[in-house]
Order: sequence, then structure tokens, then C-alpha cells
Amino acid sequence: MLLCLILAMVASVVGGSSTPQIERVLIIHRHGDRTPITPLVDEDFWRSTLPNEEMLRSIGRNVKINQNSDYSQYLDTSEPRSDAPRESKHLAKGGPIYGQLTQLGLLQMIELGARLKEDLRAAFGEDVAPSDVKLYSTDFPRTLQSLQGTLLGLFDGEDSEFDIDASYTQIMIPDPQPRNYPKQVVLEKKLASAETFLSQEKSMAELAKTASEALRSSGLLAPGADKVSFGVGEEKDQSAAAGQPRTLPWGQLAELTKCLLVRSLLPASITPSDQKRIMNHTAQRWFSLLRSPALSKLAFGPFVRLLAEEAAGPAKVTIFSAHDSTLIGAITALRLANPSQWPEYASHLKVEVFKPEGGGTRLARFSLNGEVLRHLELEGELIPLDDVVRLALDGGGEGGEGGEPSRGGEIKDL
Repeated sequence: MLLCLILAMVASVVGGSSTPQIERVLIIHRHGDRTPITPLVDEDFWRSTLPNEEMLRSIGRNVKINQNSDYSQYLDTSEPRSDAPRESKHLAKGGPIYGQLTQLGLLQMIELGARLKEDLRAAFGEDVAPSDVKLYSTDFPRTLQSLQGTLLGLFDGEDSEFDIDASYTQIMIPDPQPRNYPKQVVLEKKLASAETFLSQEKSMAELAKTASEALRSSGLLAPGADKVSFGVGEEKDQSAAAGQPRTLPWGQLAELTKCLLVRSLLPASITPSDQKRIMNHTAQRWFSLLRSPALSKLAFGPFVRLLAEEAAGPAKVTIFSAHDSTLIGAITALRLANPSQWPEYASHLKVEVFKPEGGGTRLARFSLNGEVLRHLELEGELIPLDDVVRLALDGGGEGGEGGEPSRGGEIKDL
């Protein structure tokens, strides 16, 4: 009896003041299902997949979008900045039909909002209010509409006003056009010329060529398809012999074949196995390049600074609506282990920020769609947030200025 009492007292002391209390939650989510970014010939079919105007007006009726904030405050003042004019439209933004959120995508985001409502209620012990939430989005229609869908699910259609800041696109994706720093362009090319990287590209070159030929010969591609180019290490680097069509970049092959496969429109000569290999290679390509701490710091250091600011800010919940490249950029910049799966549509990276009851360093836990992502250097599930930020902004270590890009583990299942 005395032993039980002593053990209970010890448990009380150990589990009392040291128990961390959740302070705030940051959510970075990918947009929902979309039409291909690459223009295709059957515009009527792809137009039919989009939400109608009445639906879009309904989800956006109480939303104000701000595009006047200054993202440059988060840039590294020690790095020379690009003086090239910013592109009027990122090539991945798409057009009136292509690169747009579909009806399915909107439903996915409403469902995500409903799941987040339950998760946040469990975390905080009560429902979050609209006034508890701060909102960011890239300035792409599909991400803005996705965030509106998330809010619909999160607040059950509550008639509240929401302000979305869409001023930070240039630091919310790792491949802004142009890059924020000229040095990033140089480093991307250097890393893409590494021996291991080139060996992997060579081993996959035949698949890229045959898949590109299959897409062209199918008659699916519309005029202008060859002008689509985006992604770290891929922009405008695809050359072809005179009079010969170029091999499509990996990012374009992945997005095209994925959209076509989902709707059973993939050319017969590209098998589901081929499509999976394309996705696997594209995933490993992106993760491999962005595992360079130096490149990651340049590409995503500014976003890490914004994240750190929000983690210490007054908002209980901060939501960023963005892209798969944003999730990959954040995972690599924060030096988290690779997830077991590519971040599909409506995936979300959750950053839970805890404050120990007795005071001290804030702790953080990171997860992608519920899968906890461990830090590559710091031990434990709950890790000091300041250390995570410091390491992310260090820019040194393996693969720092070039050579072989470092890795965070294989993506086992796509």
C-alpha cells in the first residue's frame, strides 16, 4: 500500500510540471484535385470537371484577399537578390480551364476542413473560432479556392468574414519565377550535374522519351503544351535536336500522367506501372535536390522564417494553402525524414507547437497526414522548435554547396 502511494506521488511529480501544453497549430495543405496544368485538346471535358460559378461565389462570398503584404522582409539580406522582373504569371498557375480546382478537389478540401475541425477540437479541448485562425495562400486560383473549401468544412459554413493573405507566393514555393536569388539558379544546375543524379537521370531517360512520344502521338496535347516548364532543376533545360520534339520535363510528365490515369485517359502504351515509375522518379528527384541544405536554405529559408514567426504569434491556428512543392520544400528545409508517400491532393503537414508547463523551450511535432515525421538530426517526437529553425537556416552540412545531394530516406509507396 505504501509502495503504491509512493509510486503515485512520483508519477504526479514526473508527469506534472513537465507535461507540455499545446499552444498553437500550423497547417500547410496542398490544394485539391485539379485539371492538368498542361493544356490538352478536349477543353469541353476538362471544363465539365470544374465547380460552377454559383458554387465558387458561394464559398468566396465572405472572403477578402490581400496581395499587398511585403514578402521581401523574410528574404536573406546577406544574399544578392535577383533583379530580373517577376513573371506576370507562374507557368504552373495554368489558365481558365487548366491547372484549376475541380469539383472533386473542392469536395476533398471540404472533407479536409471537417477532419481538421475534429483534430483541432481534440488538441485544444474546444472548437476553434474564425477569430482564432490566420490564413495564407499562394495567389493561384486553385489554392485560394481550396482554402475556401477548407474553411467551409472547418466552420460548417458559418457566416463569418475571413481574410486571406496571398502576398507570399514568392516564398511559399521553392521554384518562384524568377528565383529570389541568382545563386539558387547556379546551385540547382550544379546539383543536377552531380554524378549520382546524372546516373539516375540516364537510367530513366528512355521512359521519359517513350512517355513523351506516347502523349504526343495520342493527340491529347494542345498547342502551347511545350511552353509549360516548372520545378526545381527543370525549368527551360529541356533541349532537343533541330526539328525534333523535346522530351517533356519530369514534373510535366508526372502531372499529366497522374491526371489522365485518374480519369482512365492514359494512352495505352503508358502502363500504370510506367506512371508509377514516373511519379517515383519525380518524387526522388525533387527530394534529392532539395536535400542539399544550401539549396534548401535559398529555396525555402524565407518560408521557414515566416513559419517561425507564426509559431510564436498570437493566432491559435495558422493555415497555409499551397502545393506539393511547398510540402516537399518544407519537409526538406526543416530536415524531416521523407514521408512514406508523395503528398497527394489535400495532403497536409501539421506543426504542433507545445509549451512546457514549467516554462522553457517550445517543442514541436511534425506530421504529414497523421504520419509523424522525425527530424534527421534531433532525437524524439517532440523536439525544440528553435533548434529546428536554426538547423534549417544554417545551410551547411552534407551536400551544402554542391556534390551529391543528401537524402532523407526512400519514398516507398506512391
